[in-house]
Amino acid sequence: NQKVIEEAPSPLLDEATRQAMGAQAVALAKAVNYDSAGTVEFVAGQDKSFYFLEMNTRLQVEHPVTELITGVDLVEQMIRSAWGEHLNLKQEDLKINGWAIESRIYAEDPYRGFLPSIGRLVRYEQPAEGQQDGYIVRNDSGVREGDEISMFYDPMIAKLCAWGETRLDAIRGMARALEDTHLSGLGHNVPFLAAVMDQERFQSGVLTTNYIKDEF
Repeated sequence: NQKVIEEAPSPLLDEATRQAMGAQAVALAKAVNYDSAGTVEFVAGQDKSFYFLEMNTRLQVEHPVTELITGVDLVEQMIRSAWGEHLNLKQEDLKINGWAIESRIYAEDPYRGFLPSIGRLVRYEQPAEGQQDGYIVRNDSGVREGDEISMFYDPMIAKLCAWGETRLDAIRGMARALEDTHLSGLGHNVPFLAAVMDQERFQSGVLTTNYIKDEF
């Protein structure tokens, strides 16, 4: 399977499309004189076409992915910008190294249409972070074992990220990290996310916005 995936025409973002997206994002920020960290979102087609969705004037939940592949602490840069400092980075200083993937660990029940689940984290064991066997794990979590997930806030438990030299390495690392994440006391999406990592279509990158409906 790995050989077929790697030799087939890639459905993933190529460098030319990435550069075009970046140019559009920069043009938008300049047009509104934006001066902080922000996120421009696009939706992309398999034919490498892409369309503007929205701009968020803040960091996104997925910002650790960018930090893992660039080595830039975006939160630090955002604070420095707010303090009035000029960025000490230029566009040409930024390089992409490897691949990263993020799983949002949520107190949502996949068996009930991903409805939020409330309750106490009776058990919460997190995977080991840092350098592992061929991949890196990062887990940004704001809760601990024994904490309660209530109805008053977003039910996110953690942002679990894995980095690898290739996309498949990152997926394998994420699959292992999910297996090493143990939660009980409420409904959560860890088993669903683990199933996605093991799914052949997800690994191939041939995805659409109907992916979950089609495959699950």
